[in-house]
Amino acid sequence: EVAAAVTPETVIVTIMHSNNEVGSLQPIEEIVRLIRSGSTNPDVLIHTDAAQSVGKVALDVRTLGVDMLTLVGHKFGAPKGVAALYIRKGLSLPNFLHGGGQEGG
Repeated sequence: EVAAAVTPETVIVTIMHSNNEVGSLQPIEEIVRLIRSGSTNPDVLIHTDAAQSVGKVALDVRTLGVDMLTLVGHKFGAPKGVAALYIRKGLSLPNFLHGGGQEGG
């Protein structure tokens, strides 16, 4: 179903890894495989929101096959407001904000 919804114009597919209300886990590895092998845009970026999964279920970005994965720190003892974004090695994302002159030394 997800792979069929991907078009050549699709920029990113983002899927919640585990649902915070009912606890269901999405088959991310299978979804990625279907998108990569059966969609009209096999190079589309794939992101999963693993905020509810981190520390509860095993997460291996290589096994999942995602380009990006988000997690939140308070789920494993970090202060609220701390988060991380895994970006697959070699994936280049455009800058949305540019720093001031202090960034150049």
